[in-house]
Amino acid sequence: MSNILFLNRKWEMSSSRFILLFSVFNTLLFNFSVFHYLNSNLDLLSMSGISITASITTLIYIVNVTTLSLLVLITPHLSKLFLIITALINAAALYYINSFQVVLDLTMIGNIFNTRVSEASELLVSSTLYIYILMFGLIPAYVVFRTRIAPINRFRVSINLVIVIVVGVTLILINASGWLWISKHRKMVSGKILPWSYVINSARYTAEKLKSKAEPILLPDAVFSNKDKAVVVLVIGESARSANFSLYGYEKDTNPYTKTDDILVFNKTNSCSTYTTASIACILSHGKDKDEYENLPSYLTRLGADVVWRTNNWGESDINVAEYIKESDLIKDCQPGTCDLDENLLIGLQQRIETSNKDKSLVVMHLKGSHGPSYYSRYPAKLEKFTPVCRHEELSKCTYDELINAYDNSIVYTDYVLHKIISMLKDMGNTSSMMIYISDHGESLGEDGMYFHGVPYMFAPDYQKDVPFIMWRSNELIAHQGIKNQDIKQSGQFSQANIFHTIIGALGVKTEIYDSDLDVIHSNQKDFEMATEK
Repeated sequence: MSNILFLNRKWEMSSSRFILLFSVFNTLLFNFSVFHYLNSNLDLLSMSGISITASITTLIYIVNVTTLSLLVLITPHLSKLFLIITALINAAALYYINSFQVVLDLTMIGNIFNTRVSEASELLVSSTLYIYILMFGLIPAYVVFRTRIAPINRFRVSINLVIVIVVGVTLILINASGWLWISKHRKMVSGKILPWSYVINSARYTAEKLKSKAEPILLPDAVFSNKDKAVVVLVIGESARSANFSLYGYEKDTNPYTKTDDILVFNKTNSCSTYTTASIACILSHGKDKDEYENLPSYLTRLGADVVWRTNNWGESDINVAEYIKESDLIKDCQPGTCDLDENLLIGLQQRIETSNKDKSLVVMHLKGSHGPSYYSRYPAKLEKFTPVCRHEELSKCTYDELINAYDNSIVYTDYVLHKIISMLKDMGNTSSMMIYISDHGESLGEDGMYFHGVPYMFAPDYQKDVPFIMWRSNELIAHQGIKNQDIKQSGQFSQANIFHTIIGALGVKTEIYDSDLDVIHSNQKDFEMATEK
């Protein structure tokens, strides 16, 4: 009975006390990940540690007091609604920050907004998540809901706000010696502050999206150098890191299929970003102001090429192509057991390419690849080469070896799909053709406590930035380009910026924006010609 009475009890307090109390509550309860980061990177008992911690805590408290004061001055109901909503979101955010070392900066917010419901649902299958939501979300939200705010004393609220700001800013100024450290670590710290990390960065992301709605700047007109049939298949991987490709020296045989093909493997390739949207924009860009200019598929379509986009994924910007196909469009023709897998994208593709009435064709295939956390679901059972595997979306329930095995199996399957694409192009015959595979970004698999991707590029580990870049060329294209595979330099430094110009070169597009130094074949050809002249 006493428990029921407690749950039904209403707490009444003045508006000023409500603001000050719940500001302390928000600052301390939802930001222990910030304090954990400070503890990991500072000696909290030193003078500098105390100074920096005091400054950051004070700043968070000032922002909370200011926000709640302004909302209370409008109406107490608005302040309570804000606290209830943010408590529920904060609880989920705390789980992902603590479990996967997520940093809620602008790039991560973009990643979240560009995640489909089907993928996001994989991240919700966790009993620990629901414990967080209960303890840090529902219970605090209930306390706020049951709290009654007495009639507002607007003068008192305003005076308290001024006092908090003046005293708080003074304290921060006194501790100015810690500003240099705060400036250096601002991205990591600000990405953990709740709720302001996701509130502010969601607003920034929305503003950028609205700005990007403007019509893109068209690239210069161009012509094709010949009318010969040429096909390029660009395969964009997902969350594949080069460290787990045997083609790059990994000890486990994760590339049993493409190793039998005569392929080029470009070492030391970096992604432009650690999240899909920005990386794809970079892959499809000619290299300057990628968000403002026409992208590669739209450019080639305008020039008269046949451009087909097939996707099991998402994240591309607006594109103008002859045909846009999603996995749901191909399900009716898929083979049992493959309908939600990447090989589904190959259905009818060879016929589609061969019956095209255009001389030049670009096919972009955006794979689901190795997207986490359900790595075990990204490949068919027949290709489960490494066991035992992790079959939990809550990765902490798996051993490191089980997690790596599941991820490695997804790489084996990607290798299988690439081999099938190469075989398809070989079957077409008498056609200059090329297959390029590059991943959007890499993936962390528990190293240093990090999982997935999306960490700010400056702080991201190499696992999230080093990606595979693989190419296959038909004999016809090799003859046309005039340089053999063994004469192409595959070591050095490459990036996603090479893709646009390499494809332009393979299709024979004569345009002033073509940069031969970024075309991995043409730049090698120049080096080869210089060497033979000597």
